[in-house]
Amino acid sequence: MELTIANISALVCIGLVAGLLGSMLGVGGGFIIVPVLILALKLPMQVAVGSSLVAIVANSCTAASAYLKTRMTNIRLGLLMETTTVPGAILGAIAATLLASSTLSIFFGIVLLYVSYSMIFRQPAMTEDIAPTTDSTNLDDDSSSFLGQSQSMYYDISQRRPINYEIKRVPWGLTTSFLAGILSSMLGIGGGIIKVPVMHSIMGIPIKVAIGTSSFMIALTTAAGALIYYHNGYVHPSIVTPLIVGVVGGALLGTSLAQRATGAWLRKGFGGLLLVTAILMFLRTANVM
Repeated sequence: MELTIANISALVCIGLVAGLLGSMLGVGGGFIIVPVLILALKLPMQVAVGSSLVAIVANSCTAASAYLKTRMTNIRLGLLMETTTVPGAILGAIAATLLASSTLSIFFGIVLLYVSYSMIFRQPAMTEDIAPTTDSTNLDDDSSSFLGQSQSMYYDISQRRPINYEIKRVPWGLTTSFLAGILSSMLGIGGGIIKVPVMHSIMGIPIKVAIGTSSFMIALTTAAGALIYYHNGYVHPSIVTPLIVGVVGGALLGTSLAQRATGAWLRKGFGGLLLVTAILMFLRTANVM
């Protein structure tokens, strides 16, 4: 691609939008970067994916560091969930070369529609809008044996007070994370699309903490892929540099907005993202796109 002022400006704008939405919803932003680089800027697939991975690392590191200040990133939980997500992603990458994914795409699209409906229209049992009063010893599973302590806290800027929450159903969360890793690799769906609903809907974690923790996990999982693409010569500094400039700016703005937004608004925004993703999966399965 010939680097003109227009192309450089386009790369910065792409990074800005991807960084803003990716950091706000904890999904990285690759779902925006890759198709735009391919369709609008006519970059080869390998270059687009490699550039996207580097940008996602920059986006996730920027977002996670911002979320850490208010303890919206639960590092211990993120590291624990990565122990099952990474093996699942490896298995999914292997399975993707052996299995046709059209039927699985349709099934998973239906699941995404249900989760989207739940996040948009249903009131969760516990949100960051209401601090839970349950005692940490009264859990429905043995979460404390996994995390040392099940009760955690973060500071909600929008409410100007600390919010306590309990991490529940850890075995279910780990199992679902393994399946999320498989589906992410098989279907090319970003891990955050699956991890955020898992942490929020299954493990009872406030949506803001789920988003912050997802950003941290995405930084870990995409770094290895970015190194591989760089080693194979698919990462071009002339393309990645303006992309990262936009991504970092968007991530700083996105994290600021996410911290000030209400949990209900973020849930509905993420539900809308899941709805769009499900529709795109149905269209891709039908060879419309």
